[in-house]
Amino acid sequence: MNKKIVYTAGSFDLMHFGHLNILKQAKTLGKYLIVGVSTNTLISTYKGLKPIICYKDRIAIIKELKCVDKVIKQNSFFNVNQLRKYNIDIIVLGDDWKGKSFPELDKCLKELKIKMVYVPYTKRLSTSKIKETIIRNAVEIIKSQSRRK
Repeated sequence: MNKKIVYTAGSFDLMHFGHLNILKQAKTLGKYLIVGVSTNTLISTYKGLKPIICYKDRIAIIKELKCVDKVIKQNSFFNVNQLRKYNIDIIVLGDDWKGKSFPELDKCLKELKIKMVYVPYTKRLSTSKIKETIIRNAVEIIKSQSRRK
């Protein structure tokens, strides 16, 4: 029986099938899945803008997923102390992160002997693509909303 503790993280803004896909794949790699949800401050730091869905609501959504065992706050990428606290065996990221340099991650992998696994990223869908679609259809969306009132 696989007793490994698996960790993955993300912003999970505008939750979509691609997010669910990564979480489900991560769960298959171990017994217990811990998911870090990025704070608004962390997201603003690396994406340059605030998330659309507030942190409290993003946490609530992830907690309701049956593949997720525990949800924790992610204040920074790959916090060594946090990963040590939860005895993480495997970190899972989408393969769109492959080849990106994260000194903190290298430190964690080496110091804590954590295995890194990249799972296939759902290329057809992303939060950025959803936002682009909303922008392209903004006029129609506004018209539709005004008809509803």
